[in-house]
Amino acid sequence: MNLIRYLKGAFLILSVGFMAGGACLLIHPDISAVTICMALGVLSILYGAVRLAGYFSNDLYRLAFQFDLAVGILSILIGLILLLHPDRVLVYLPIVTGVFILVDSVLRLQTAMDAKHFGMGKWWVILLVSLGGAALGTLLLLRPFESGLTLVRLLGLTLLLDGGENLLTGLFTVKVPRRSSADVINGEFTIEDDPRP
Repeated sequence: MNLIRYLKGAFLILSVGFMAGGACLLIHPDISAVTICMALGVLSILYGAVRLAGYFSNDLYRLAFQFDLAVGILSILIGLILLLHPDRVLVYLPIVTGVFILVDSVLRLQTAMDAKHFGMGKWWVILLVSLGGAALGTLLLLRPFESGLTLVRLLGLTLLLDGGENLLTGLFTVKVPRRSSADVINGEFTIEDDPRP
């Protein structure tokens, strides 16, 4: 089993993790803020590590992981800050999350356009979800709600949608090469003699 297959699986699992965390915040917005920071910190570091590895993988289309050098490093840095200083970044958590989600969603818009260029039928699903993620990321930055619980629910909804966005991107655009495809791409092929007389 090649690296890209492992990375795709890890990417999908982490996407589901973000969705589960977002759903948890929607249902239980009164969770300890420090707990939120710690959980997001761990997920961010793992997510960043997978995206960094994805950048150096042999994904055939190179769509899901095309911006991952920068996004992976940023995600790891944010995760470390959340883990090491959860109390200090608590006030800025919606802003930090909003910026990250907004940037990630905007980059996914290009992924959707590239997927359309490759002829993928589900490109418009990625486009719609990316637009939704960008809108929610912007809302987190503007913070139009006074209530802390409402803001936490908005954070949860944003994480839920961003996880879904990543899940769809991973499912639709990460191409695990078969042995023959990889061999052709790498220029490794053989020409057999024609068995006919």
